[in-house]
Amino acid sequence: MRNQSFFILFSLTAFANGQTQPKDTYMGKRVSKTLKFHSPLQSLTIFPKEIPSSTPRDRFIPKFKAGLEAEKKAREQIMKQRELDDDPEYVGKGWERKSEEAEKLKSAKEDLFVEKAYDNAVAKFDMNDQPKTQQKMSKYQFVGVVQPPSSGEKVKWYARKRPADSKWNIRLIHVNRDAVIRDLFVNGKVDVFGKYVNTGKPRDPVKDGEDASVLRRPLIQAEYSIKKRSLLNLWNFSPKHFFTDSSGAFWRERRLPQGLYTDGNLVYEQKYRYSDGKNGMKPISRLDALLKSKAIKNEIKADLLKRLEKDAPDVVIED
Repeated sequence: MRNQSFFILFSLTAFANGQTQPKDTYMGKRVSKTLKFHSPLQSLTIFPKEIPSSTPRDRFIPKFKAGLEAEKKAREQIMKQRELDDDPEYVGKGWERKSEEAEKLKSAKEDLFVEKAYDNAVAKFDMNDQPKTQQKMSKYQFVGVVQPPSSGEKVKWYARKRPADSKWNIRLIHVNRDAVIRDLFVNGKVDVFGKYVNTGKPRDPVKDGEDASVLRRPLIQAEYSIKKRSLLNLWNFSPKHFFTDSSGAFWRERRLPQGLYTDGNLVYEQKYRYSDGKNGMKPISRLDALLKSKAIKNEIKADLLKRLEKDAPDVVIED
């Protein structure tokens, strides 16, 4: 009888909330229409308050007084000009209407002259009496760093002496840790290492009326760690993968070992499509039906059940 080799295959959901698969997919990869990049640092700066030396209420009376004085001088000048000018005399038919129109025109010109004198005096007062502002300058500057939700305190404050060319008083900084880690990863400063742990717990909860002793898919959790690139980890270079990877080009996937794979529910047979360089899994049977088969040795069945409870998966598909 030909020996059978079993591998553990698990489909791992990256988000606990169970997001749905988008409609637009190409070559089995998720395509996002909109990419949003967040700033690593989000800050709120508070500058010192400007305090004017005089209020508008204090400046209104002197300005109004200067306008009234200019208006008074303009009216005195008009009265002197009236004494020197001789009013024209109209005779004949309609003399009273002509005299009335001339008087209205002359009065309008005098009112316009008085208004201009008042406006010029007020504008000159505003130009010469600009309100001066003062700033409350502290000797120190305070910086608050927003802490993560897991921390006990919400904001951690720091203080420093104010530089000569700095004008702000308080600055609140929120560090977007995810954006910082992404920026370090893109620039080749850190590497992300993933580890998949078999919790030994069933992935699907037991419903009412179901047998709890029935074999179920185990729950796999992903643990990620960030490490700085250095000589100790060979700058994320693996000599083993360099010599053992059978990929023909960067778009071709490394071929998985031949054999049978299971996720705790179904049994799959490994297939490889050479035209596209893609791995595939063809379901062939249910695991409980295969365990009842006499074609498989009892030692292999016991080893498979043990691996489903404790061992890490051989292949992980992240959604």
